[in-house]
Amino acid sequence: MLYIISLKFFIFTKNYKFQLFIIFVFAINLIFYAKQTHSEIKYSINGSGLTIPRVVSLKNSLTFMRTGPGKEFPIKFEVNQKGHPVEIIAEFNNWRKVNTKNNLSGWIHTQLLSSFRTGLLITNTSLKRRPSVSSKNLAKLLPDLLIKIKKCNLQWCNIEVFKNKKFVGWVEKNTIWGSVNN
Repeated sequence: MLYIISLKFFIFTKNYKFQLFIIFVFAINLIFYAKQTHSEIKYSINGSGLTIPRVVSLKNSLTFMRTGPGKEFPIKFEVNQKGHPVEIIAEFNNWRKVNTKNNLSGWIHTQLLSSFRTGLLITNTSLKRRPSVSSKNLAKLLPDLLIKIKKCNLQWCNIEVFKNKKFVGWVEKNTIWGSVNN
């Protein structure tokens, strides 16, 4: 709604009140109708100052997700897996809005979250001895398996799997949902 006004218009207009009115309208347009860019949108209000989005894990084996940032909001659903990875998408004081791998979202208090690096496998994959396609297979891993991520390079992540036995090896980075950033 911004209009470009020629300087000749102001020279030939003798009514200074009209000129002041035009300048006032232009200033109001700049103040109230300026568009926010994507980088200016706030996802955090009194939050941690850490980057958003980021992936964290759940501290407890039973965690309630709420519809809003506070105990007065009803419980939306519960997650029954300690170490389950969630992606923080917004912050409000000590509450974090999170998404799961299945795009379920809700609010969790910060005391229930951990920076422990975990992930979930997206597809069937093989656990390798070394970060190479030609390396020996140690185990076949199924989707939605909870894993501990030790470290990642450009294409592979070194992981641990705890079932009846501890397995340590490498999987391709693109098969993991979770904390795969170095």
